[in-house]
Amino acid sequence: MQRIEFEPAYVIHTRPYRDTSLIVTFFSRHYGVVAGVARGQRKASKKHNKTPMLPFTPLLINLQGKSSLKLISHFEWAGNTKTLQGYALYSGLYLNELLVRLLPEWDAHTSLYDDYQWALGALSEGGDIEVILRQLEGRLLDSLGVNISWHTQAGSEEPIRTDMHYRLDTQAGFVPLFNASEAGALSGEDILQVAAGNWRHEPARRLAKYTHRQLLQPLLGAKPLQSRQLFQ
Repeated sequence: MQRIEFEPAYVIHTRPYRDTSLIVTFFSRHYGVVAGVARGQRKASKKHNKTPMLPFTPLLINLQGKSSLKLISHFEWAGNTKTLQGYALYSGLYLNELLVRLLPEWDAHTSLYDDYQWALGALSEGGDIEVILRQLEGRLLDSLGVNISWHTQAGSEEPIRTDMHYRLDTQAGFVPLFNASEAGALSGEDILQVAAGNWRHEPARRLAKYTHRQLLQPLLGAKPLQSRQLFQ
């Protein structure tokens, strides 16, 4: 039987289980996405009108069991729940949904955990939502091994040039174009602005959003993101 004790983790999803329990999905520092049964948690929630098993709640958790779905034998607060409202709340739910949908269970991503923790703090403090989302999406793509180079042309070490245009190949990166009027042509200048993290450059924001969406779509499949519908 596997036992995990006092593991730092954030609640990223919950769903009802049997009459009074919850299945809680966590993003944990050392084990990645893990799920466990919180017995009686729904009953306690109704009785006390309060539950710590809410999204963005940092906990220390104990898990035990032989299967991938563990029993949550103990949990305690490990800090204040990040208070997100409005678009910041929708953004946090979007990030949680990406983690649940894309990360394999029991696959550690400690750097991404730190990035996620930073993103929640930035959202709760009123940071620039577009920038926060693009940065976390990029870190997630890095962790999944499917990100592309924003500095060099696809299939070579030739640098991206400000005076050229490119098309996006989601498998290879930015492919040079010889006709700037071609459909889907992307400015080398805008690509390099993203690479430099110059988020004041509005075309760079749009390009990063478009590119990340194209890279994430094959991984997400046909099922739409529920959190994206909240933005609409």
